[in-house]
Amino acid sequence: MTAFSGNWFQRRAARRKAAAEAYARLLSHALAPVHYVASGVPDTFGGRAGMVTILTSLACDRISRIPGPDAARIIERLDALVLDGFDAAYREKGVGDASIARKVRKLAQNHAGLGKALFAALQDAESPGQAARIADVLRRNGVVAATRAVSMATILLGMQARLARQSDAEILHGQLEWTSNAPAQG
Repeated sequence: MTAFSGNWFQRRAARRKAAAEAYARLLSHALAPVHYVASGVPDTFGGRAGMVTILTSLACDRISRIPGPDAARIIERLDALVLDGFDAAYREKGVGDASIARKVRKLAQNHAGLGKALFAALQDAESPGQAARIADVLRRNGVVAATRAVSMATILLGMQARLARQSDAEILHGQLEWTSNAPAQG
């Protein structure tokens, strides 16, 4: 019984560590100025939250393609960390306890709605019109200006492809690589 318990606790700790690493990398990239300067995401609290949701959808899409229960548990933990991060961000802004629950609940609903729609669009990998479907999701949810939606969809498809090239082991350790240091090949 001891070996089983120790192994279970070790796997649980490893999943928590992987989700924390994935969240730290995701948050760092979501807050990178390039999204707000070059990609047309509004540099507002809502815009940053939208970018976090976009990257969470990309991460969940990639993790969900890995068989086994560890992947599903990492997704659950990652999403919990994102929601906790939203709560912490509101508190950092000085939002009072009386209204924070309502604000976090609304942000969580937006996160879930955008996340589900984007996740569904991402599942259609390599199907004709995928970029247009993703752009439509971004437009409908006000994540980027309508004139930038197709461009942002193309960027997201590039991120999705980059994550797909990573090994399952890297992904299960939370080592999501959002940017490429390699020169673009054409």
